[in-house]
Amino acid sequence: MKKLLVLFLLSSGVLATKAQEVEFKMKLPLNQPYKAVTTMKMDVDGQQSMIMDMSTKSSITATKFESPNYTFENVTDAVKVDMDAGMMTLSYDSENPSDDPSSAMMGAQFEKLIGKKMIMVTTDKGKLISSEGIEGMDSAFDNLGMTATYPDKKVKPGDTWPSEADSKGVKTKANNKYIGKVAEGYQVETIGELFDEADKKIGSFTANYIVDSETFFTKSATIKMDMEVEGQKVITDMVMTVTK
Repeated sequence: MKKLLVLFLLSSGVLATKAQEVEFKMKLPLNQPYKAVTTMKMDVDGQQSMIMDMSTKSSITATKFESPNYTFENVTDAVKVDMDAGMMTLSYDSENPSDDPSSAMMGAQFEKLIGKKMIMVTTDKGKLISSEGIEGMDSAFDNLGMTATYPDKKVKPGDTWPSEADSKGVKTKANNKYIGKVAEGYQVETIGELFDEADKKIGSFTANYIVDSETFFTKSATIKMDMEVEGQKVITDMVMTVTK
């Protein structure tokens, strides 16, 4: 009887573990746009110190799926920027235009984002294949906020997996961890480092993602990045929320 009880308890434990296993794999409807709001604070400490707060509203649409790759169109709908460079402050709000000369000067830089498409191709596991943005405005971190990189096998809470990405001369090496299921979806934590083309470390980042339990697309992402660029320390805090 004791052996049967032990066997039952072990079997129950295995079944419970299996029930918690999740296969992270995006399953997105095509041509149905999602609305994303991204806020970013950038603090640059150096010879040209400044603080910039930027908020963007955009529409993200999966337009094509050729297994295992999704093609996304990200269209910027609105931009708001506040910049403090010490002796000079500048602001721009595409939804509330101003005749102020300084606002117009900043607007000349950011207004070209409005209505423009950024095309990104990722696997259904979140790995970036390619990105094509607006000349002079694209970033090596375009994909970082949109999705975590998922494992190739089912995972249970506490499991980890490595990932790497290389885009526009910046390489990211990260360790990812499935934290567990929360009310909003599944939680994934990412801790990584940034390297330049010479494989020299230039920074680090941490990210926390909540992904939808059906589509496995990001519902929210919080990212903190610390980099050194041309002798200046750059700290970036970014929050992204996505709704249907």
